[in-house]
Amino acid sequence: MSIDLSNFRDKAITSIPIKGQLKKETLDVNGRRIKFIEPIRYVGEIYRVDKDKLLNLNIIYNYEEACGRCLEPFTKEEKTVLSGKLSEKTDEIGLDGEDEIIYYMDEKLDLSEYIISAIILSLPMKPLCHEECKGLCPVCGINHNKEDCQCVIEDVDPRLAILKDLFPKK
Repeated sequence: MSIDLSNFRDKAITSIPIKGQLKKETLDVNGRRIKFIEPIRYVGEIYRVDKDKLLNLNIIYNYEEACGRCLEPFTKEEKTVLSGKLSEKTDEIGLDGEDEIIYYMDEKLDLSEYIISAIILSLPMKPLCHEECKGLCPVCGINHNKEDCQCVIEDVDPRLAILKDLFPKK
């Protein structure tokens, strides 16, 4: 996906609308496997502000992943935003502390890599099928969302375990 920025040579043009889809099957992020259900959609504009070019892009994607508590697969739709200042890529890369810099070459802008980076940053740290997910029993492995088990879990902080000897059981 390449966007032609040569239209900005015409001083009358102040923005270029962007709309499209990015096809990506899967994404592996730190051991997590994200499977995209449909192509990643994006819509936005590149604006000219004085001599700078600024990008604002809304990204929408549907994905499937395994829950971090119960290990059941779930699907979810997420939205994120990619925004930043466009800069021509040269040998000298300057750092601008204020804005995210998006590089282009020869008046051609490829957003694929930037869209995937924005998606990775927008993913939740722990994937959950729903907020109230009860997870798996650590003893027998039953999914507590589907059924309850009779396992007894004595969860005592090892630093405080000596205190239970102070109070004898009756």
